[in-house]
Amino acid sequence: MSRLLSRNSTLVYPDYGMFQIFDCEDYDDTAPVPGRNDFSAGECSVYLRSLQTNVLVHLDLESWESEPAWNGEEWEGSHTAVIELATGVVGVNEITAGGQHDLLTLPAPGRYRVRAAHRNRRVVSKAYMALFDRFEDVHGPGFTAAARDLEGREQYLAQFWPEP
Repeated sequence: MSRLLSRNSTLVYPDYGMFQIFDCEDYDDTAPVPGRNDFSAGECSVYLRSLQTNVLVHLDLESWESEPAWNGEEWEGSHTAVIELATGVVGVNEITAGGQHDLLTLPAPGRYRVRAAHRNRRVVSKAYMALFDRFEDVHGPGFTAAARDLEGREQYLAQFWPEP
């Protein structure tokens, strides 16, 4: 049985409907953007795709001793890739919105499997689009508060464990 070593959570802005998980000291420009796919991987990073651009999403990052047990029924989709992490310090690139650094420190630099999963993408996207019908002023306090209430409902999980 695998043991959870560390965990961190954050809200992420899915700029252009996506965000990238990468090694903080070794930015990866080899990863293809996901396009219509919900996931893409390069040599040193992965992209996750949201179905919307304007609502912050919840991301859990986890470091495991070995491959953790998996109950895929709790998630709408998941993918696993192998990436090289030069320092083992993980961050998130929010594209033009900037980045969040030092979110998770893995036990050592090296090759890791990363399982990325998502849920509630369609629900949040649909709820956000419905706000345009509910509110006449999209810059007003009602629209802003309703959009803020959606923050964190779209969820992502990234689990890391050493490549055997």
